[in-house]
Amino acid sequence: MTSVITVPLHQKLLLGAVALGTIMDGLDGSIVNVALPTIAADFDTDIGTIAWVIITYLLMMAGFLLVFGKIADRGLMKMIFISGFIIFTLASAACGLSPALPILLASRIVQGIGAAMIAAVAPLLCVRYLPPRMLGIALGVLTAANSIGFAAGPAIGGILTHYLSWHWIFLINIPIGIIGILFASRVIPTDHPIEDKTPFDFAGVATLFGAVVSGIFVLEEVAALGITDPLILVCATLCVLFASLFIIRELKTPTPLINIRVFGTWQFTSVLTAFLLINVVYMGVLYLLPFYLTAEMEFSMATSGMYLLIPPAITALLGITFGRLSDRYGRRGFVVAACLVIIVFNCIFATYVPEAGVVPLLFALVLMGAAFGIAGGPASSKIIECAPEGEEGTGSSLMITTVYLGGVLGTALYATIFTFITASDGLVSFTDLDSATFLAGFHVTISIGLILSVLSLVLSAIVRDDDRHAL
Repeated sequence: MTSVITVPLHQKLLLGAVALGTIMDGLDGSIVNVALPTIAADFDTDIGTIAWVIITYLLMMAGFLLVFGKIADRGLMKMIFISGFIIFTLASAACGLSPALPILLASRIVQGIGAAMIAAVAPLLCVRYLPPRMLGIALGVLTAANSIGFAAGPAIGGILTHYLSWHWIFLINIPIGIIGILFASRVIPTDHPIEDKTPFDFAGVATLFGAVVSGIFVLEEVAALGITDPLILVCATLCVLFASLFIIRELKTPTPLINIRVFGTWQFTSVLTAFLLINVVYMGVLYLLPFYLTAEMEFSMATSGMYLLIPPAITALLGITFGRLSDRYGRRGFVVAACLVIIVFNCIFATYVPEAGVVPLLFALVLMGAAFGIAGGPASSKIIECAPEGEEGTGSSLMITTVYLGGVLGTALYATIFTFITASDGLVSFTDLDSATFLAGFHVTISIGLILSVLSLVLSAIVRDDDRHAL
């Protein structure tokens, strides 16, 4: 059993340790993006292949959040949290010292597992050890910490890459990780494992992860290998097989990893899908922008980082305010407004050329941040509200997982579309792409994302605020 911490100083110290881990997760969710062009050039690879640097990390986050959350909930929160810090720190060192792309990708896989451990336990520590009157403040601090880390990532990544090298965007995690390990070891209460005889759904974990990994591989590599390639066909078959086995398993087992019956409520499915599409579009654009800024705008890494700082900074400024407003005035209006803003900034990027100057670019980046700032709180809350009665916890878990799954899908989808458009004569290294080809690939990719934005608008608009818990 866990005991609520009553000493104010100890409450603040616990919250500080949790916030530090959340900042690290947010930082590494964005710090790599600005350095992708440099890493691609360093390893002499194409834009589609270098996307795996992001995909591997986010894939581990999406695949293991639910798993580590359930394990930690059995009284192993401190062990999982500190182990996550250790794994994350060691993997960061391996990333920074990677001499080849395969080693970097393998290290990012391990780093993502460590990040998933931290992210899964952080909110749980607040729920278990802080008094209920502090829960709102604590979760607000975690949201702010994640936004701060995500906002600081591009600027820090750009400066480190420009003045040192891309390796330092990973090596900077080492001192932060060591501090986090020592700090968390002192301030997090000792674990008291719960004797829970409920069987863990390992089969559900394995089949879900298999479906996601094989599906993402097909999505990312189909443009390069071709739809008739044997490897693509095998992975597509595996994706369907694993997905089918997962559904059958979750419907039959009394202790499922995810109660997939929640998708029988169409309102829940609609708002969750809309939220997924919002994250797909946001992360897809964020993935392509560094290449545009360096290749077409001819910005330095440091300058690109400062421009990419704008969206998450705007999101951090607006997020809490619009979350509170949605508590008072309802969710749907704000989510619909955010989707309209997403459509507008996609229209700008779909037609933007360097000759137009930086004003349209700045306007689009501000809108990009505003869209997520407006949608984040209202959309997340609406997902939980639309979950069937008694399944609010499932809705919350799926909402968090959707954030990272959207990042994986957005990066893979945009990389695939861009590769398909620009590789008519075979794969071309990023540094060898001519300007006309790059712009064509960028504009077409953004235009397809625009279609997804319209779909998210429709899915958000059809669910009224009073349409809850109804079939």
